[in-house]
Amino acid sequence: MDLNLEIITPQKILYSADVGLIQLPGINGSFTVLKNHAAIVSKLVKGKIRVIGKDGKESFFNCANGIFECKNNKATILLDSYKI
Repeated sequence: MDLNLEIITPQKILYSADVGLIQLPGINGSFTVLKNHAAIVSKLVKGKIRVIGKDGKESFFNCANGIFECKNNKATILLDSYKI
């Protein structure tokens, strides 16, 4: 099973795809999640979310505040809001 990511705001689902890497601005600093990562829940702070898709394409998303959860290769990012 691949690492599946969904980035969700109150307005819409921003991103939904299988990915190779997720880099996140955590409360204790930036961290990276790869396939088969241990289960984790973390608060997110202001910064950039970096995603590398299965095709190698790199995408960035702004993060003000949010929550990240990953369990059994299913990762979800809940953002309070999203501005381009």
